Amino acid sequence: MTAPVLCAPLEGVTGSVFRRAHSRWFGGIGAYYMPFLSPRQTHSLTARELREVRPENNEGLRAVPQLLTARWQDFLWAAEKLSELGYREVNLNLGCPSGTVTAKGKGAGLLGRREGLEELLDEIFARCPLAISIKTRLGLREGAEFAALLELFGRYPVKRLILHPRVGRQMYRGRVDLAAYAAALE
Repeated sequence: MTAPVLCAPLEGVTGSVFRRAHSRWFGGIGAYYMPFLSPRQTHSLTARELREVRPENNEGLRAVPQLLTARWQDFLWAAEKLSELGYREVNLNLGCPSGTVTAKGKGAGLLGRREGLEELLDEIFARCPLAISIKTRLGLREGAEFAALLELFGRYPVKRLILHPRVGRQMYRGRVDLAAYAAALE
């Protein structure tokens, strides 16, 4: 059995208009992972974020919202709202390498904060009403970090682990680490 083809999120490109058009004209996608929502402590979503997750804007395709946060309380609030809208899965973004994101300990920045990451995972996997998939990198600074991350992820019922074969500090530049990626695949 072959794995389904998944559409990765690309901020500013793979929004609801793209997803609907792609699904209509090309199809063949098992799931469209949405560009991230960033739930805030005020527990609100912007008008743009609400537009992206409205069921009518994703009708006829499987869309998976992605959350970018370091606080389990904010993740769970957003997951509950998404569940009310009919979603069955949410994706935790541990891969975003942006300096403004990592400086706040979010995205790939959370990979360098073991205690914070572990607390987040403990709480969301204990309480989330949705299945949780994770998008991650090999680590924050070096690929050798992935063994410990994989051990941590293995403690939880992760629906799908999506791995970007670079570390956070590389951003989107430099060579992908195919050896570390192959080791992770095993």
